[in-house]
Formats: sequence, C-alpha cells, structure tokens
Amino acid sequence: MKPKKQHYVPQFLLRNFATGRKNKAKIWVLDKRSGTVYPASIGNVAHENFFYEYHGDAGHLEYENLLQKIDSIGGRIIGDITSKRSLPGSAEDRVWLSYYIAAQMIRTPSTRGDMENFRQIVIKAWGKDIKAHPDDPKTIGEYGPEDAKASSLQLLKDVPAFAKLLQEKVWFLCEAPPSAPYIVSDNPVVRHNMIDRGPRGNLGLKNDGIEVYMPLSPKFSIHAACKKLAAAVLMTPELSSTFTRALVEKKSIQYKPENIEFANSLQVIWAERFIFAKEQWHLDMPLDMLRTDPELKVGPGGRQKPEMSSPYLKDGPVD
Repeated sequence: MKPKKQHYVPQFLLRNFATGRKNKAKIWVLDKRSGTVYPASIGNVAHENFFYEYHGDAGHLEYENLLQKIDSIGGRIIGDITSKRSLPGSAEDRVWLSYYIAAQMIRTPSTRGDMENFRQIVIKAWGKDIKAHPDDPKTIGEYGPEDAKASSLQLLKDVPAFAKLLQEKVWFLCEAPPSAPYIVSDNPVVRHNMIDRGPRGNLGLKNDGIEVYMPLSPKFSIHAACKKLAAAVLMTPELSSTFTRALVEKKSIQYKPENIEFANSLQVIWAERFIFAKEQWHLDMPLDMLRTDPELKVGPGGRQKPEMSSPYLKDGPVD
C-alpha cells in the first residue's frame, strides 16, 4: 500500500539531525512564517499528503517509488560518509550520490512555489489573458498550483542531466566544530555564486563560480564547487595543502565557525518555510536572521521581484 504521507526531505536525512530512538526520534523545527520553534517527530515534518502524485490535464504522474529507490541508495551512501568521515571511494557511489542530490534539489515545495510565484509575477506584469506559447490552449490565468505540481514532477525526468552537471564539480566534505553545527531546511540543496550576472541570474549549475551545499548531519556537509573556483582555492597558499590533501584522500576538511554560519544562512534564505536542527540553540542564528530581515519569513519565490526569475525557469541548472 502506497504511503499517504510523502516526505520531500527523506526521513533518513532528518534522522541525522534528530535525537532519540528511530521510531521516537525528535527534531527541532523553526517555522519561518510564524517564528515558532518546537520539537516534532521525524514522521510528522517535511511531508505532504500524496506529494508525488498528480491526476489532471497533464495525465497521471506518480514518483514515490522512484524516489524511494534513490533515497534507499542515497541513505546508505550518506551513512557511509558520516561514519567514515570521507566521500565515497567508488565511482558508482559518487554517481548515485549525485542522483540523490539532483533529485533533492528538485523535489521540494520551493520548486513548486517558484513556478507558481513566477506565474503570478507574469499575471501582475502582463495580465492573466496572455499565453505562454501561441499553441497553448490555455491562458496563463487558467493555470494554477496543480499545474505547478505537474510541472515540478515532470522536472524529475531531468535528474540525470542535473546529476551529470554535479558530477563535473569538485566535491569537498566539510566538517563542523561542535560549537557551530550544521542545520538543514525543507530545501536542503542550496546554491551560491559570488559572481553577479545581473538579471540573467547566476545560480545555474553551468555558471562559473557556482557552489552547491547540502548538509548531511550537524557535523558534515557536502560542498561542490565549479572547477574554476576550486582551482582558485587550490592555488591559495594558506588553503592549498589542506584542500589538496582532502581531494586526494577524500577526507573531511575542518571548517571554521564562520564558514558554517555562512552555509547555515543559505539554508535560512532558501528554505520555503521550515528549518530543522538537532538542538534548540542551533536555531538561534536563524531566529536572529528573521528578526533582522523579516522578508526572509517568505519563501524564495515569494521574495522575487518582477525583473527576476526562478533559477529553474530561466538560467537554471540545465541551461
């Protein structure tokens, strides 16, 4: 029998940020919209009923079984990473891990929110009676959230292409000190780029300067960087030996608290609504960010201005 509750962040990943036994594991949750912090069970967070199912004009779509397979393999690999403190040694595991990260990058409420918010931006700018394509039988005003759901599910077909782009990056395993643990959000795979490309956007996986972060536990996170950025790091005298050794041995690199805070800030910025942590005090920094910048209470799609576009719709991962 297929589950009604379908998690957009796998329970195995959330369990890495929880305390207690498997069936009674608890995790601390921050709701960005309300600012409330509370403990919850793993089974009751980061899910929606029939999240991976669609029945409508676009046909019948179901992706729960496919994602369960990816999660099963990804969970095993991530378990090995956190226990051995090293990235996978086998090429096959590296490929499967890239598939897991690519799927996680797409399978979130943020992806659907981006699509629906972009539709609302277009309606506000040009009206609801325009068409996305001359051959489209429907105007943009006739589409809705269920169509965004269908589009986001269909985007999962591009996981192999996304994964291939991730495989081309230089991967590091980052280790946090106990004083500055990692947190995770309902949109765990986040991207950053210091190179400003203006209205074209700079978060596509092909863009120079792109960095991808995904926390695995309070102690470990994957950091994948474009080859040009990684080469610059490897040529920096104070960093060269540490990062070169990490690449050769595939071992973790000890990051400074300020590096962890930056990575955690990206989780806050790109979370659609919920942020998760192992201990309540781990959420102090996100709460401070929300007090300082109340705009962050809204998901990333809702913060977009008309001249901006979703990284999935314009200059996205497969550009």
